[in-house]
Amino acid sequence: MIFKLIHKLHLVFVALFLLPIFSTNSLDQESINDDFMEQQNELLKYVDDFITLPKGGTSWNIFGETGMKEYSFNDKDGNEYIGYRPVFSEKIRKLDSQDILVQGYMFPLEQDDEQSLFLLGPFPLSCPYHPHTQSNLLIEVHAKKPVLFSYDAVNIKGELELVAKDDEYNMFYRLKNAELVKN
Repeated sequence: MIFKLIHKLHLVFVALFLLPIFSTNSLDQESINDDFMEQQNELLKYVDDFITLPKGGTSWNIFGETGMKEYSFNDKDGNEYIGYRPVFSEKIRKLDSQDILVQGYMFPLEQDDEQSLFLLGPFPLSCPYHPHTQSNLLIEVHAKKPVLFSYDAVNIKGELELVAKDDEYNMFYRLKNAELVKN
């Protein structure tokens, strides 16, 4: 059982980190984005190995349908940065401002056992410094009351907000007034 999980996490690591490095030789940005989306879609095929969609829950595949449009901007000091803006699918637009239930893994943003603000993603935490997934597979969660951090998948319910522009963090989704839902 543990070896099966380690093997699956290894596949996630290869798909997220190593494949993009080797597939970007002399390709234009559009080809790189297409390759990345194809790899992400391949990775999403395995999401059911990591989470169990709760009854009435929202599938991570719906979030994964959000496209990512690259843009660049200069800060006040003239430094150039690259970011991404979402291209929301019709399915995800219908969920804007609706209460949704989603299962995922917590990525803590605070140094406490209980988290009021954290990220939620479809795959287990693999690095304490970076969630290692793209913006269309991360939800910024604002909890009503702090949630005890867990390495296990958690069910979170809250009001989904689609974020069209977030130059600072490139977040596409927020879950407001969120709370933990026991299995």
